[in-house]
Amino acid sequence: MGNHKALTSAVAAIASIATLGALAAPAFAVDAANGTYSPNGKSVAELAKHGAAQRIAAIGNKSAKNVVLFIGDGMGDSEITVARDYLKGANGHFDGLDAVGQPGALDDVQAGTGQYTTFSLGDGSKDSAVGKDGAGKLVANPNPGKLTPVTDSSASGSAWATGTKTYNNAVDVDIYGNPQLNLFELAKAAGKATGNVSTAEIQDATPAVLESHSTERACYGPQGKTDGKTNNASKQCLANQLKENGGIGSISEQLLDTRADVTIGGGSKYFRQTVQGGEYKGKTVWEQAKDMGFQTVENDPAAMNALQYKDGQPVLALMSDGNMPTKFNPSEATAKDPAKDANPTVCTPNDAWLGNRGASLKDMTKKALDLLNANPNGQKNGFLLQVEGASIDKQDHNANACGQIGETDDFDQAIAYAIKNVDLTNTLVIVTADHAHTSQVLNAQPAYALSTVLKSADGNNMVVSYGTAQEASTDAEGGYNGGDMEHTGTQLRIAASGPGAQRVIGLTDQTDNFYTIAGALGLATSPDEQNALSKDGTVKVSRTQAGKYVANVDGFNGDALLSYELKDKNGTVVSKSDSSTPLSGVRVKPAQTTSIALDKMSEGAEYTLTVTGRQSGKVATVAIQAPAAGSADKKPGADKNGVIASGKVPNDSAVSGPLGATGTAVMAIAIAAVMLVAIAMLIKAARNARNN
Repeated sequence: MGNHKALTSAVAAIASIATLGALAAPAFAVDAANGTYSPNGKSVAELAKHGAAQRIAAIGNKSAKNVVLFIGDGMGDSEITVARDYLKGANGHFDGLDAVGQPGALDDVQAGTGQYTTFSLGDGSKDSAVGKDGAGKLVANPNPGKLTPVTDSSASGSAWATGTKTYNNAVDVDIYGNPQLNLFELAKAAGKATGNVSTAEIQDATPAVLESHSTERACYGPQGKTDGKTNNASKQCLANQLKENGGIGSISEQLLDTRADVTIGGGSKYFRQTVQGGEYKGKTVWEQAKDMGFQTVENDPAAMNALQYKDGQPVLALMSDGNMPTKFNPSEATAKDPAKDANPTVCTPNDAWLGNRGASLKDMTKKALDLLNANPNGQKNGFLLQVEGASIDKQDHNANACGQIGETDDFDQAIAYAIKNVDLTNTLVIVTADHAHTSQVLNAQPAYALSTVLKSADGNNMVVSYGTAQEASTDAEGGYNGGDMEHTGTQLRIAASGPGAQRVIGLTDQTDNFYTIAGALGLATSPDEQNALSKDGTVKVSRTQAGKYVANVDGFNGDALLSYELKDKNGTVVSKSDSSTPLSGVRVKPAQTTSIALDKMSEGAEYTLTVTGRQSGKVATVAIQAPAAGSADKKPGADKNGVIASGKVPNDSAVSGPLGATGTAVMAIAIAAVMLVAIAMLIKAARNARNN
C-alpha cells in the first residue's frame, strides 16, 4: 500500500470513529449563535442502564455495619421549612431532621449534607416497553423512556433501591421491564437483617421498592387494589405479572417472598384479598403469611409493641386498613380571604392518630430497631432499615398544611430516637426525600393560588400556599396519593451522619444513594458482581411423601426471577415457566429456597430439568430418573430428604443477563476496534515514509 493510500485509509478509519462516536453520543440541539444552550447530559438509552445516572461514581465508600435510611415522602426543602416555622419558629431547629448531617451536632461522627437530582425516564408505563391497556394486556411502547423532570415515588424509590433510573409508576424494573435487584435482595444475600417501616400502606411505592418488582405501582394484591370483596387486578396490574397467568405475583405476594425480617406499616385490608394462583391459591394473603411462618399483627398497636424476635418467624405488623392517620387534624387551603389573616389556623391533635395508642413512627422505629438488634444476623452481619414518613406527601397532595406538618413532626421524632439509640461509629444514618412538592411559605396570601394562614410558634401569621391545582379535590379513588396538588421537580436535600456520610456532600443523583448504601454495607453493586451471586446456584429434585415432585432451588441470589423447562427423554417439553414478559416466571425468594412444582412428571420416566436465572443468565441442569411405580418414596441411595436428583451451576457459566453490558458498552467496543485499525494504518504509513 502506498503512503497516500495508507494515509487515506487511516483518515477514513478515524472518520468512521467520529461517526460511531456521534451515534453513541446523545444528540442535542445547540444555539450556535450565542452558545447559551449546550446540554451535556446523557441520552435516555444511556441513563436507563444500571448505575448510568450516578454523579459521583468515582467516589469511594467507608464501611458501615448498619444503615438506617429515613425517607420523608414529598419532603422538599419547603415542606421542612413549613413544619419548622410552625412548630419551632423560624430560628428553631428539629432534634432529628436538623441534627443529621450537621457538623458537630452528634459529637465527632462524620457528617455531610448535599442535594440530589430526582428526574425519571417516563411519565407512566405508557412510556415503557411494559405498558398495558385497561384490561391489563401488554402494550409495549416501541421507543421506551423519555426524560421526565418530575418523578413520582415509585421511580424515585426504584432509583435509590436499585441504582437504576426508570419510569414513573415502575417498581424496581427498568424502562424495558427488566427487574433490577434491590437493596433488600442484596442485603439478604450478604446475610444481613432487613427492616421496612412506613406510615403508608406497606404496598405503597416507597416501601414497595424494597419488597417487589412491578410494572405498575398499584398492583397491590392478587385482586388489585381492593379489600378483597371485589377484583380490579386487570385495571391495576399487567396481567402477565399475576400468579394465575404465570407471573411473579402482586406486591403483597412478593413482600412475603422477599421475607424482610421486620415489616411494619399500614395497608392491612389488602392482605384480606384471596390468592388467585400458585401454591396458596384460595387462601387470603394473611393466611398465606401465617402459613409461611410470619408473626402477624393486624390493626393492633399493643400487639405490635409486644412482639419479640423469634428465629425463623419474621414480623408482619400492619397497623391500619390503609394509610395511617396523621398526628394533626386536617386544615383546608382556600382562596384569598382577608378573614384568614384575622383568624389564623392553629393545628389541633387528631384523636385517631395511632401514636395515642403506641404506634407513632417513633414507636414503630423503636420496635424495628429492637427486633433487628435481637436478630442473630443483625448482630453478626448488620442490618438495613428503611423508615418512611409517608403523609408529608399525601397531605401535601390534599393541600392539608396541618396534616403534613404533623407527619413531619412524627418523622422528626423517629429520627431523633434513632440517632440516640444506634452506634454512629458503625451505623450510617441517611435522611432524605423522594421528591419535592407543592407547599410554599409566603409573606401574604397569593391572589391566584389556594393557601392556609397559620399561627406559627413565633406567634406570627405564616402563609402556606398550594399553587399546582385550582381546588383541593380528589378523584373517585383518591388518586395514588390522595389529592390533586402535584409533585415538583426540584433537587432535594440529603443529609447523613456516620461512616461514609461525607459521600452525600455536593450534588449527587438519587441513584448515587444506592451506591452509598450498598457500598457502605459491602453489597454487590455492579452487574458482574450481582450476576456472580448466582454462581453457586443448586437445584435438588425431591419426591414428597404424597408422591409429588418438586425442585428446590437455592443460591440464585443474583436473580429476581427464574425460568425452568422440563423435558422427557425424547426432548419433548413436558412443562415450562411462562416467559412472555420480563415479569413472567418464578419469583426468587432471596437467600431462601425457591420451590418449583413439577406436577407433570410420571413415575419411572426420565427427564431433564433446566433452571435459568433470568437476570444472571446462570443455568443449572438436572438429569432425573423418577422412581418406578410402587417403589419407596425415596430412590435407593437418595439422601434422607428424599432427593432423587440434583444439579448446580457449572463453574464456566458466565452468561450476562439484562443487567449486563449492552448498547453503549457494545458501541465502545466497536469504537475501540476501529481505533486499533486506524492506529495500525498510521504506523504502516509512517514506516513506508521512512523506507521511501
